Amino acid sequence: MAYPTVVALDTDGTIWENYLDSKRWGKGARAQVKIEDNIDRVDRRLLRDKTNHAFWIRIHNEISMVVTDILKHGAKLAIVSRNPSKALSDRALYYFKTINPKDNKEYGIIHLVNYDEVKNETKILPFNRIHGWSKSDYQDMLMFDDEAFNNCVRIHLGVSFQFIRDKKKGLTWASYQEGLKAWRRSKNLSIAPSPGFVPRRELIGFSGLPTYWINLVNRREGTVETKVPYRWGFALYVADNIEIAKYFSGWNGNFVPDVKSYVCEVWTKDYDAWMRLNKIWVPEHSGALMQMNNMHWSAEQTGKNQEDRDHTIATNWHVYAPYVLFSQHHWMKGMPGQPKQRWPEMVVYTQIQRSLIEIVQLSTDALKKVANHQPHPFHRQFKTWHITAPPPTRQEFLKYGEKDVYKLSA
Repeated sequence: MAYPTVVALDTDGTIWENYLDSKRWGKGARAQVKIEDNIDRVDRRLLRDKTNHAFWIRIHNEISMVVTDILKHGAKLAIVSRNPSKALSDRALYYFKTINPKDNKEYGIIHLVNYDEVKNETKILPFNRIHGWSKSDYQDMLMFDDEAFNNCVRIHLGVSFQFIRDKKKGLTWASYQEGLKAWRRSKNLSIAPSPGFVPRRELIGFSGLPTYWINLVNRREGTVETKVPYRWGFALYVADNIEIAKYFSGWNGNFVPDVKSYVCEVWTKDYDAWMRLNKIWVPEHSGALMQMNNMHWSAEQTGKNQEDRDHTIATNWHVYAPYVLFSQHHWMKGMPGQPKQRWPEMVVYTQIQRSLIEIVQLSTDALKKVANHQPHPFHRQFKTWHITAPPPTRQEFLKYGEKDVYKLSA
């Protein structure tokens, strides 16, 4: 069974309960000069501050088993934490022990770590370094973390990210297995075809993109930003009609007026692989799915919204990330069509974008020569593309009088 080449673990909230706070630990009477020397090992699972027993951390129950399993499968173990004290974290990982499957002997976890990246910086940077050192593709990496905003490593780079929802329990064996399943689904996006196979490219839509987004897609990256709204998460937004893409190309100027935007063709590099992707058409307005307000929310709120969306779609409708998301989009002033008419949009997240998507920027002359303005009307692809339409979505089609779409989604 496939396994990541690098598995990365956060520390506070993921490996252990509580926060190993360098601003509080080692501040009491008779404190040692080196902050890490103020850690007192109470037992195999509990460490406390020698100078103030109110400060403690406890390793989560199943961490030792998880670390041993990572090593057993030949993956490189990385510690990727934003804790500001590497010395404190390293000492804690020295006291917390596990079995090395190579010799069945017990070691401090720190001695089994290949990449010790503890620094208060965006986690994109340590993964950049690990990528350089290990030569592993980002898609071969898996990160476990209890802070949702650190999913920037998935959005920017395509690293698989498993959100730890319960800081009290931390990384459990069950959440570890869920992370591996999610990584395997992502990995299956980029399985090399058999020798002699020539994948079929297919034009699947159009997008109005600012130049920096065009550059990101060409580099196989995504972005986290607050300048432009992304209601269904940070992703490539695609229209099935070139006129809608033209509208959004101009609409971008409301938010990034100094950046040029262009209409782009959106192609899948392998139409057969595209057909196999998980896809879901969600209701535009639903109590179950809150749209993201990245321009006004905190980074953690934004990250949590994205993780909650994936969780809700998996739990309620049994469609698992990575998936392509579809939704109707309400009419806005200046859009083609009539007020109250809704248009379909398609949302392609970074991991799928990296594996299967390429874009072609259209010049003004090329735009005039586009023959097929709607190559694949999204609402006619429910059967062909295997798009799941859950009951709330179909009920919303009826609510808005979209009877044809309702019938096609059956």
